[in-house]
Amino acid sequence: MASNGVQPSQAFPLPYGEIERLVKSLYEPGQAKKISQTEATLRVLQRSPQGWEIADALLKSDDEQARFFGALTLTVKLNADSAELTEEQSEQLLSTLIHHLVSRPTSSIATRKVSSTLAQYFTKPISVWNQCIRSLAVSFAAQQPVLDNALNEHPSTWDLLPTFSDDQLLVILDFAMSLADETKKLSNLPDQKPHERMIANVESIEILLHVSFGRGIKRLSVSIDDPSYAHSVQLGEKMCVAALKCFTGWIFYAQSEFRHVPEKLQHLRSVNELALTCLEYHVEDAMELVAEVLENYTNFFEANHLEMLWSAISGPWGLEILKNSDAETVSLARIIVAYGQSLLDSKVIYRQPENAHYQQVISFLHDLLKYPEPVGVEDEVAPVVLEFWSNFVSSLAEEAFDNTPKMGVPAWMGAAKANLYQAIFELVQKIVYPSADVTESWDADSRKTFKVFRIDVRDIILEAYESLRDVLTDQFVEFALRGLEASNWLELETGLFGLIAIADVLTQDSDERLIRLFEQPLFSTISGNIGVPAITRRTAVELIAAFNHFFLRNPHFLPQVLPFLLAALAQPAIANGAAKSFALLCSECRKSLTGELVSFFQMYEQFLTYPTAEEFTKSMVLKGIAAIVQALDTEEKQLEGVRQLFKYITDDALKAIKVTRERGDAEQGQVLALTTLKCLSNIGKALQASDEEIIDLETEREPSTFWLEGPGKEIQNQVINLVNYLSQAFSGNDEIIEAACNVLRTGFKETVSGPFVLPPSAAVDFITKTTIQTPRLPFVLETACCWISSHRHNPPDDFAAEAQRLLRHDLSIMQALQHPRNDPEISVGCIELIQNFININPTILTQETPDNLSGMFGFTVESIKSPEVLPKRAAAKLWKDIFELSGNTQNQYQATIQQIVAHFGPAVTFALVTNVCGEVDFTSLEHIVAPLRALIRADKNARTYITNSLAEQPLLQHLQQDQNVQEMVRKLIESMIRNAKSSLAFKESVKAFWQSCKQLQMQLQPQTMNPAHRFAHVAY
Repeated sequence: MASNGVQPSQAFPLPYGEIERLVKSLYEPGQAKKISQTEATLRVLQRSPQGWEIADALLKSDDEQARFFGALTLTVKLNADSAELTEEQSEQLLSTLIHHLVSRPTSSIATRKVSSTLAQYFTKPISVWNQCIRSLAVSFAAQQPVLDNALNEHPSTWDLLPTFSDDQLLVILDFAMSLADETKKLSNLPDQKPHERMIANVESIEILLHVSFGRGIKRLSVSIDDPSYAHSVQLGEKMCVAALKCFTGWIFYAQSEFRHVPEKLQHLRSVNELALTCLEYHVEDAMELVAEVLENYTNFFEANHLEMLWSAISGPWGLEILKNSDAETVSLARIIVAYGQSLLDSKVIYRQPENAHYQQVISFLHDLLKYPEPVGVEDEVAPVVLEFWSNFVSSLAEEAFDNTPKMGVPAWMGAAKANLYQAIFELVQKIVYPSADVTESWDADSRKTFKVFRIDVRDIILEAYESLRDVLTDQFVEFALRGLEASNWLELETGLFGLIAIADVLTQDSDERLIRLFEQPLFSTISGNIGVPAITRRTAVELIAAFNHFFLRNPHFLPQVLPFLLAALAQPAIANGAAKSFALLCSECRKSLTGELVSFFQMYEQFLTYPTAEEFTKSMVLKGIAAIVQALDTEEKQLEGVRQLFKYITDDALKAIKVTRERGDAEQGQVLALTTLKCLSNIGKALQASDEEIIDLETEREPSTFWLEGPGKEIQNQVINLVNYLSQAFSGNDEIIEAACNVLRTGFKETVSGPFVLPPSAAVDFITKTTIQTPRLPFVLETACCWISSHRHNPPDDFAAEAQRLLRHDLSIMQALQHPRNDPEISVGCIELIQNFININPTILTQETPDNLSGMFGFTVESIKSPEVLPKRAAAKLWKDIFELSGNTQNQYQATIQQIVAHFGPAVTFALVTNVCGEVDFTSLEHIVAPLRALIRADKNARTYITNSLAEQPLLQHLQQDQNVQEMVRKLIESMIRNAKSSLAFKESVKAFWQSCKQLQMQLQPQTMNPAHRFAHVAY
């Protein structure tokens, strides 16, 4: 332990001069290459037994960086080695720290580091320091360390602190702030002694803050005519800032730690008036700190303090700040919002509309939304106030929910809704897009801020609808109509935006109000006026999609909507949105549009001439037209419509082949081929029968053969040909393969005949042509799983034969892979396909030769053994299902499954047990546990399988002479058998054994581990 004299250099591992030189070299330019080596050397010195003395010596240096490193070394030693100190050594360390602090009371990084180290010392179990604030005060006065046992011999803290220099007060304030921060970190620890010591210091903190604020405010109050005015204000500001930070730190410490001694809060609350006085002197950070306390610990302020605060806000000081829109305004807005939130939490702000004070507060909160500058650049106030109004809406919604019809409408509700309506109106004004010359100057952050603000306002509008309902709908209709009439396109856009926000909650009852807008030439005006901004056009497109149910109920508006969408399709900025809206609208209103089908085909041909006719837009427009085709009342009419759709599809397919073969442009060919398949997939989705039609067909009609065997068969042949031809022509393109699978999948979801409900052989033909070189093969295998699932309930006559083909293809892929590690994703696909066969019809497997079955299930066993996580989990899930099915007496395939378990049960059990013996990572352990538990519950031979598997484990064989290990194995077997009915108990038994095996592995590993690695491992 350090004494007050520097140790002779020979007591250190290196001469003191060399140590100080190394420290200084850390901060010298051009030493980058040597820094790592120097840091390593200094780290060793810090952690050495002489580290205490080295730190003491460095702290006595005249070099600031050396002193800082000395303080840092004491921090390191305090955290690493303080537990070894005796009480006497602890006192000596405390004296050393106090000595270095009081001897250099300056605002430097070294002094601050000593201060924070002292604070850390206070929190340690070895601390012998209770009255730390008074002890420091007396030590500063005496200019030497004075510990707790000698404090009574000195004047009171009230008498001492006023005599201190500013530097001395600032050092104590910094220490007190560090004290609160460091002790708060111990909140969740059982040792309460540091907190008891903190509480013992709160009276001294009160004195310190009173003296510091008093001195600072006195200097801030100097007359502007005083010659020392500027210097006095500078010193006063510095003192008040330090006091505020210290005060805030103690407030938040007290919030969590003074709960059992609430009376002690009064010592801090007595400082509130002084702290609030700093606001009117514009002390830096004063508003932010007050806002922080008000937001997070409102109850800290008592009624008289809140009254003083509001008096300042509503007085000349606050009103002057609110006239502008700058950083101070934002800070004051935070205070006003937090103040308002406190009244909202108690519900008085809306339940007592007759209270003049509450109405003044809510008036201020309205006014904060009235700054004319746009959000995102100049106006940073509105986003702050938004939170209050969001909470206001939620509060009214909760009140409405809690209010029963018998209770009646409260008398205050009318005024509350009026305030809400006014706030919505003010918020809507803030989300009107500024003119183009303003937005063009915005950077990415400004755009994002405005966009996020709009989204937040949209959410408030939606929640407010429950309270305002028709009034709100009318507001947005009026807003849009005013914009339309005045050709104020940005105001029109805002009105439409508001309607979109509430579209999902509007019902048929609102149609009358909406008709007022839609009976106007809204869409034709937007289409016909080149001056309409892109944002207004985009929002109009989104409006159509949002109100598709309205147009379904009012189809007479469709003639003005659809031409608008066609025109929008020609505009690159909104073409995608227009195509999406078109598809959605046609899907919803399909039955109302069948008479216009010819016009839609003409429209599509016109659309094809636009440069925007690309993959996404074409696929969505064709999806919309296909929905109308699906609504035709006979299959013959549907066939004619589908033929026309396929004419467009085949044109793209032929172009794809032509540009690839004749022009050698494979890239463009792939684009056209992908467009063909995506259009085909979307058409297939749109042609799917609705739920009502499925019920109809299943109950009243014989299954139709129109598409499978009748005139519609030509369509199915075209689908098959397009899928096969394009996937072979572009077999190396992963997107093409995936798109082809998606076309096939559209028919899997159907339960009745349709153009895309292909013969079972079609999908199987496609799948069996793939190899392990096929791109996106896992997606193809997933498609095979979907095919099996689609035939779960009503398998066709040829299902077994086609399933057999699929199984053999799966086997061929596993044989080509050889081992799951060669491609884990494909392995998972193969295993999941087997799982589908097992769950739907395992008899298909019995048609295979024993060698094939052995290879197939052997692959799953290797997957369980493999370190590859995904195949391991997939195979474990497969065997969990197999074991569960083998024990299910209600399953018609139980006998078949039991035969599989009888043949492969021992090998699977060995693989699972190998994982349990430490060969699996913890995250996958639960996946291994599940099949083991299922095995025990289903198979009488489970104990034998598990016992034999454990006996063959290399780890356990190595320790077979260890009686403790053998007892551990015996307990595992017994606990697994006993706890098989309880998932949690079973899992815990296996987990405990797995952990023991991991420890055994670590004990054995060092025998073969590289010594250097062992050293590195231990060092960390």
